[in-house]
Amino acid sequence: MDAIETIRGELEQVLSDINASGYANVEAGILDRLNTISATAEKLGMKNGKKLIDNLSDVLKSFKEGKSEEKSVALRFTALEFYNNNIKAETGEVEEL
Repeated sequence: MDAIETIRGELEQVLSDINASGYANVEAGILDRLNTISATAEKLGMKNGKKLIDNLSDVLKSFKEGKSEEKSVALRFTALEFYNNNIKAETGEVEEL
């Protein structure tokens, strides 16, 4: 299994955990996992992935502090989920949508 596929699987699991817990109940461990995946994405040159991961992480923190709305979290969650489902496109493979 290559590094891109590994990161895709890890991201899929984290997104599933976030979805299961609900945006307001995301634990620090999930945020730590997002930060780890973000760092790996950066090392692999996945600029779009890193940006989307960081956006979700930041808005989750902001939401927990009462500074963001749930729809803002949902938008970023959906964007990252779409990216993760189509991650092969960034690695040079053309995917028909």
